[in-house]
Amino acid sequence: MSDQATGARTAARRSPAQRFEWLVLFLAIGGLALTGLPQKFADQGWAITAIDLLGGIESARIIHRVLALLLLAETVYHVLALFYRRAVLGLRQARLPGLRDVRLAVQGLFANLGLARRAAGQSRTQVARRTEYLVLAVSVVILGVTGLVLWNPVLVARVLPGEAIPTAQSIHSDHALLLVAFLAIWRLAMALLWRERRPAQAQVQVQVQVQAASRRGPFLIIAGVVALLAVIGLVWLLNAERTAINTVPKRVAAIYMPQVHPEAGDAQVGAALWATLRCAFCHGPNADGGANGQPALRNSPRLTFESFYQRVRVGTEAMPAFSPEELPNGYLIHLWAWLTAS
Repeated sequence: MSDQATGARTAARRSPAQRFEWLVLFLAIGGLALTGLPQKFADQGWAITAIDLLGGIESARIIHRVLALLLLAETVYHVLALFYRRAVLGLRQARLPGLRDVRLAVQGLFANLGLARRAAGQSRTQVARRTEYLVLAVSVVILGVTGLVLWNPVLVARVLPGEAIPTAQSIHSDHALLLVAFLAIWRLAMALLWRERRPAQAQVQVQVQVQAASRRGPFLIIAGVVALLAVIGLVWLLNAERTAINTVPKRVAAIYMPQVHPEAGDAQVGAALWATLRCAFCHGPNADGGANGQPALRNSPRLTFESFYQRVRVGTEAMPAFSPEELPNGYLIHLWAWLTAS
């Protein structure tokens, strides 16, 4: 086949299936950014507002994981589609950017700015799209691997050192932030500097060989087996974690309170402490109830010191337990004095 024919076959515009892929990719990455960035900057005011709009931190995490599964499914489909185009249709895939492409891209940038002449036949967007594709491919692999590590850290810790877990968390969050920034800047540059007018010509029709029909059946069988194995492996990986959270039934233990005298608390000290603790994030800045239905604690007639102490130390289904190292008994005395002060 001549170079001209080969170029024509690779120059065909995206098919409806490929456009749908890009739409799914855009929705998955955009949704992961909207649910992941607030978790990364959870101490910021805008992040707290975003998490509340998503229905709380647990809802944000569930949505984030669903979108991550969507991105993984799209990745598997894209890889199989690439093999289909190569093995069945015989279409040559566009190569990744090289040194010559970098030189042409720099020359094209200066040409767009009016500082140089454009090379004959040089495309303004070809190198930019190839570079974007390369960055997306590498990023999906990095985010996928680190995301699976964070999804099932107990299983990973059996194979890798424990330091791999925080390292994966740092790489995952930082690389996601860099990817979002890159895509925003790169797309803006493509729109302003590398946008080219489409010539008024008929769309190139890809001529598929007759032998493609005979190759399609075996390929679909192999692709179905590979996809099934990928789904089975992913389900096993996501459900293999067994920890005390789901293996040991929760029991409420009696709390011993040595040398705790509630009457010795200072309400003013308790008010100052409340503003520094994460209790205010759920129960409100004045302990008058949270936005998601968390109960009010100020002047509650049903809350005795014993039940208050027990709930703080043991926790409930919706409230974590606080250890004496995080919340000493002296703090609880002052908090109780402030909560019960009229």
